[in-house]
Amino acid sequence: MSAAETMEGIAAASGAILGVVGEVVELAEKYGPEIYTTIIAAIEQSKSGTGPTDADIQAIIAKCVADNAAIQNA
Repeated sequence: MSAAETMEGIAAASGAILGVVGEVVELAEKYGPEIYTTIIAAIEQSKSGTGPTDADIQAIIAKCVADNAAIQNA
């Protein structure tokens, strides 16, 4: 792999990381800081090798909606 290809790979990975961070910040602004706990749980589950199931993802979305409702009612 050439130096240029390595730099392109690093730039692509950096861009992907910044995109994810931007999404997390956007979700936190929309749903409140509780979303960080939810996202960390999802990341840990996906790192486990089994990954989240459809039901797990639906549960995460439901938790986000519930967190948002709790924040709005506070």
